Amino acid sequence: MNKTYRNILMWVLYALLFLAVMVVQTVIFGKHRFFGVKLSLIPVAVACICMQVGHEPGAVFALAASLVWCWTGADGGSVGIVTLTVTGILSGYLCDAVYARRLIPALCLSLGAVLFHEGVLFLVKFYLNETDIGLWRWLPVQAGLSLLACPFVYLFSKLIRKAGDA
Repeated sequence: MNKTYRNILMWVLYALLFLAVMVVQTVIFGKHRFFGVKLSLIPVAVACICMQVGHEPGAVFALAASLVWCWTGADGGSVGIVTLTVTGILSGYLCDAVYARRLIPALCLSLGAVLFHEGVLFLVKFYLNETDIGLWRWLPVQAGLSLLACPFVYLFSKLIRKAGDA
């Protein structure tokens, strides 16, 4: 198969992976709360995908994914445009410069992505008087539960990357 077609296939599969994670977060786990928090799988998906492709293509993908996330009308979608794009840039750059593209760095980057995204979202909601300051204690619980999806998203993103390189 031609390299151009493999590249197009890779990006289509990454988009489908992101859409699948988005559907899982909103449809399957949308109304359920686990230990009092909702899962935040979008930052995990962005971090895992961007660590596979690098910082420049990862930044473009993260920006496109965050725009789609915002256009769906998700809670905090406008904040996600900034936080998810920064997450994509940092995840891709750290894997290009420092980390290997393995599961442990994926877990670390996903943890940082969830904490950064949900922390900024919490601060914006607190500034707008939509939440109570005491709810910041739930942030580590939410990040820990969201990391349970990281091995699956990492595995699929790694397989997609191999399909694009083959």
